Amino acid sequence: MQMIEGTIKEQYARLWDYCAELKRANPGSTVQMKCTTVPGEDKPHFQRLYICLEGLKTGWRAGCRPIIGLDGCFIKGHHKGQLLAAVGVDANNQMYPIAYAIVESETRDSWRWFLELLNVDLQLNNSGHVSWITDKQKGLLDVLRDLFLDSEHRHCVKHLHNNFKVHHKGLFLKQLMWSAAKSTTTQSFRQEIEKMKVDSPSAFEWLAAKDPSHWSRAFLREGAKCDMLCNNMCEAFNSAIVQARDKPIITLLEMIRTYIMKRLTRKMAEIEKWKHPVGPKVYRYVEKIKSLSVYCTPTFSGNNTFQVEAGLQNQFVVDLEARTCACRKWQLVGIPCVHAMAVIMTCNMNPYDYVDSYYKKESYIKAYQPAIYGLNGPKMWPTTNNLPVQCPDFTKQRGRPKKSRNLQGDKVKKGGTSKLRKNYYVGRCGICGQRGHNKRSCSKRAQSSQPMDTCQEQPPPCEAPPAASAMPSQPQPPSSAVPPSDFTTAPTTKKKRTD
Repeated sequence: MQMIEGTIKEQYARLWDYCAELKRANPGSTVQMKCTTVPGEDKPHFQRLYICLEGLKTGWRAGCRPIIGLDGCFIKGHHKGQLLAAVGVDANNQMYPIAYAIVESETRDSWRWFLELLNVDLQLNNSGHVSWITDKQKGLLDVLRDLFLDSEHRHCVKHLHNNFKVHHKGLFLKQLMWSAAKSTTTQSFRQEIEKMKVDSPSAFEWLAAKDPSHWSRAFLREGAKCDMLCNNMCEAFNSAIVQARDKPIITLLEMIRTYIMKRLTRKMAEIEKWKHPVGPKVYRYVEKIKSLSVYCTPTFSGNNTFQVEAGLQNQFVVDLEARTCACRKWQLVGIPCVHAMAVIMTCNMNPYDYVDSYYKKESYIKAYQPAIYGLNGPKMWPTTNNLPVQCPDFTKQRGRPKKSRNLQGDKVKKGGTSKLRKNYYVGRCGICGQRGHNKRSCSKRAQSSQPMDTCQEQPPPCEAPPAASAMPSQPQPPSSAVPPSDFTTAPTTKKKRTD
């Protein structure tokens, strides 16, 4: 294995040569390495490495929506560290890697260094038109406020619920929280919050302390054309590179670059199979909306506006010219909602004409047309005059290294049961109606003068059986009857009459 991948020290020593080869093969790429010095030594020690390939930064600016997910994952090799990643969303609602970096740990300083370089590469100019979605990593929230003050910052609702359920367990509270997060109007958001306030005031106070503009669709901005509430795109990228995270540093970087290079070429080849002006995932979503629009009744009200009835006390105004609906779903996603789709189908118009350009085939081509070029072998890399980089300082952690991920309480292993675990279910008492205990341990039952078990009417005692003399005599079997036996007897044959 060392002959194939090289020793760990040799790979760190050739990092400068690898960075030079990467810049030569992909002109315009940003490859920046930061080293530290140890007291008493003149040789530099590795600290951080940032990579943003030219094809990725050009493709994101040309064909992706202005939303970026940020996340970090552990490096499982001999020299520990963190791999930071910035991931976007393409026209087919799939993840689009933008940049990645290897740092010593997730700190405020490392995130600031990563985002300052990303700000220059994507030409954001600290503007507020980009939305960010994170898992509330250490130091990341403060850095985003400092660098992108006017930008929208979303928190992953899945991770928010993990903190919520520590003190507020139960499936009903989980459903109320997700219903509030998925509400697209402030009116429906307040209705779900009021339900939680009635059911669990403590859970309501915990959630009311969180700014809803970070986790509810009712307060999201409409410019990103994406109503994503979970950081699934970063999770998908981390899952795709999991096999590379325990390799030496150059092998790790090459596996990530090769994966992205193959992905871009594969996505460009898939465009030829598209049968519609949008991607397959978006097409299935539009067809689903079309099937649900039959339950809505639109009425023309003038000036390209319609009044749409969608059930009891559900009525919305749709403006085709402004491409708006009172439910705000159309403005948030960029795809006609079920109410707007009912109007479009009633007017016999093409629904794909009202889909935002971010989802069209042209945007998909712009994102994946730039190429990621391959590299030569280590023997053909250019030689730099920099001092060889030494391995970073490594402190062995206590205990046995983990090989598997700890599942959350409401997650089950693949192939396991789909039932909710008992320890995350909070029942309700049948006597007082409160949560947290059952009727066996209820204080009202203990204070009762008569236990519940004795309140029920006892059945009358059974009468004694009559005496043997009083019992009626049973008919006795004839003396010729054969007593029961465990042995079987041969069947008797009946004689024929001779007369």
